[in-house]
Amino acid sequence: MKKFLKVLLISLISIVLIAIILLLLLGRDSHKDLKGTMPEQLDQYLKNQGFQGVVLILKDNKEIFKKGYGMAGSNIQNTPSTPYQIASLSKTFTAIAILQLVEKKLLSIDEPIDTFFPEYPNAEQITVGHLLSHSSGIPDYLNPEFNFDYSKEWKPEDIINVTKDAKLQFTPGESFQYSNTGYVMLGMIIENVSGLPYAEYIEEHIFKPSGMENSTFSLEDGNLAAIGHVEGVEGPTMNNTAAFAAGDIISTVEDLARFDQAIRNHVIISAESDDLMGTTQVKKFPYQYGYGWYTQNVMGHDAVGHSGGYPSGFRHYIARLLDEGITVIVLSNEMTTNSKKINRNLTSIMLQEPIWIWEELL
Repeated sequence: MKKFLKVLLISLISIVLIAIILLLLLGRDSHKDLKGTMPEQLDQYLKNQGFQGVVLILKDNKEIFKKGYGMAGSNIQNTPSTPYQIASLSKTFTAIAILQLVEKKLLSIDEPIDTFFPEYPNAEQITVGHLLSHSSGIPDYLNPEFNFDYSKEWKPEDIINVTKDAKLQFTPGESFQYSNTGYVMLGMIIENVSGLPYAEYIEEHIFKPSGMENSTFSLEDGNLAAIGHVEGVEGPTMNNTAAFAAGDIISTVEDLARFDQAIRNHVIISAESDDLMGTTQVKKFPYQYGYGWYTQNVMGHDAVGHSGGYPSGFRHYIARLLDEGITVIVLSNEMTTNSKKINRNLTSIMLQEPIWIWEELL
């Protein structure tokens, strides 16, 4: 009887494994149902998905596709010029600001952060590079155990104090764990080294040289921005000071395209710094991270990308295929949208290559 049960168990496990393998290998979408020109195919796909948000796609610094879908708010249509809270897409801006200071020899990637945070526990073990690559071991202040209140106004020093008494999650440099706390610290380092408020530094050294005239940190009254939604209902209130350098920027897909071009054309950072940002610094399956970018292989192509999300109802994804000159920007004001999956499928359509189910997840 025991032998029979053992054989039965092994058989069931084998069947399940075979089913999973077949699903992963045979489950792919070639988008053959989409007809017409490339822009028409992209539009059909987004409509089929019931997408709510804005998309812009670049190829070799030229706009291939740009369109808004659904509502930004009450009686407000989503358009490519609609301002969005871009959440963690802001981290790439923070990383570029740090590398600008490194290029000017005002800062070192390998510099321990006790220079800036002498009272912070274990600061002498943690470097600027560890913060950039989420390998510091400092817990994320947004983790549930800290009961962080998104709705109230915060100062950066108060944000990092939320995790001050918590133990490091691992020895700095030995693993990866996404930490908004680390990027708040980077914003404070930018202020310390440059002598400018974080927002002013980003405006002067990234927005202006990139031609990002519709990007900011706060909107004037009457300026209509996208409102976040969760399952069609307006999302909870979130004070923008609750993110600081980890996710405080307001921008548009058009300005993010200008940002992409400024990176590719080495307007705001050197080619060497650009390469460094896209070089894997740390791995923890299924993630790889450089400095301000996830480093990725997208359907066999070297790429960098980043996600962005707010509990107030936003979910974004940007992917940049490095050798193909393709950039896909997806901003959504519906929290339930899988912006990464949509981004991957838009990339598949652009490349005219089928996408495997597992590629939508990585």
